[in-house]
Amino acid sequence: MFETKEEYDIMRKYAETGRWYALIYGSFIYVGTVVFASTALVPRILDVLFPLNTSRPILLPYPAYYFVDENQYFYYIFSHMLITSSICMSGVVAHDTTFFVYVEHVCGLFAVVGFRFGHVSHKRSTMEKNMLNYPGAVYHKNIVISIYAHHKALQFAEFLESTFTISFAVQLLIVTVGLSITLVQLSIQLHNLAEAMRYFLFIFAQLFHLFCLSFQGQKLIDHSIETCDKIYCSPWYTIPVKEHRLLMFVMRRSIDASVLTAGKIFVFSLRNFTAVVQSSMSYFTLLSSFDVS
Repeated sequence: MFETKEEYDIMRKYAETGRWYALIYGSFIYVGTVVFASTALVPRILDVLFPLNTSRPILLPYPAYYFVDENQYFYYIFSHMLITSSICMSGVVAHDTTFFVYVEHVCGLFAVVGFRFGHVSHKRSTMEKNMLNYPGAVYHKNIVISIYAHHKALQFAEFLESTFTISFAVQLLIVTVGLSITLVQLSIQLHNLAEAMRYFLFIFAQLFHLFCLSFQGQKLIDHSIETCDKIYCSPWYTIPVKEHRLLMFVMRRSIDASVLTAGKIFVFSLRNFTAVVQSSMSYFTLLSSFDVS
């Protein structure tokens, strides 16, 4: 599918970008999990630095019951919770990083397509010697190859969207409802430093996760519609007039952006990311009013 060194370099660049996204995201998730679980150590640390007449209450990373004395076996329970949380987060990391790599791959395909349309006539000087009587065939071949690559990129984008749309719908519902409830809990626990810190970290993690999905969705949108701009900026005026119609078809198709959706309803983009945050704040305000009453 790739014919020149420049095209291989483009795909290699996007592959490296996907690799870095996966490493950064995975590191953030695991570090965030450790930090969130470590908030359970705050009462123990405070007991050492600022001791009271009695020990502070036990604070576990998440609600659980182990049928043993939690005070006596606290560090064993804490270690078990930390390990199990990290294992559970491995599933999230595997899912999301795979998605990031796929998005980078399809963005690389669109970049290659844009490169081909931008250099639609760059092979003419090397092929005219063998095709002096049919100079238009050179352009036609280049355009057809570029259209085929564009079609493959669109197919991959549609397959990617159909694969993840159901899971994204579930995740979006959980994030929207969970963010609203967590904000309510944070407002209630502001007097408790340890609990407030835990809820704040959880809110930040939810926003970061949603932002990553929205960022990748926005990146796919931008790359898919850039094909039209690449054709417009290419030396299309140097090719035969009868080949212009093929370019017009591609430009018309490129106006409709390839998107990633949640349940075929919500489109992941930076604009819609702010809309979800605003909706969560609205639900938070509503739930807070019920709590006050």
